[in-house]
Amino acid sequence: MSPTLRNILAGVAGAFASMPANALLLMPLGRLFGAPAAPAYDPTGDPEAMQAIWRAYFETLEPIHMAGPLIAHWNGAFCGALVAGLLAANRSLRVPMMVAGFVLVGGIANAFMLPGQPTGFLVLDIAGYLPMGWLGWKLALDRKSTR
Repeated sequence: MSPTLRNILAGVAGAFASMPANALLLMPLGRLFGAPAAPAYDPTGDPEAMQAIWRAYFETLEPIHMAGPLIAHWNGAFCGALVAGLLAANRSLRVPMMVAGFVLVGGIANAFMLPGQPTGFLVLDIAGYLPMGWLGWKLALDRKSTR
């Protein structure tokens, strides 16, 4: 298989691995940190009403409640970059960081889709995706060198 094709497939695999790595931690970490249940999403509901509901929800949260989403989001970038780094044809940082960038775009989209999130949380959340991708790549390098 050509190295270019292998790197593309590694990037796709990393992107797909990042999604469940994030999603599977959100609910358990929310319960662990004692966050109240999130409002139900109604795709047929009035968008302005949904924004008001989410704003009210975020106002009830304390800083500790935001630790769960933060860890889950960063875990998606870390795991996606790790998978991409392990599967890539070379030891380059490029493919894992592209995956971390893909997850970062999802985090930025999340900031716009859920209004009312604390600004400090958003800044910290967005700032962590690429460093977590770098850590995933470093772990992949360590794992590749022991093979």
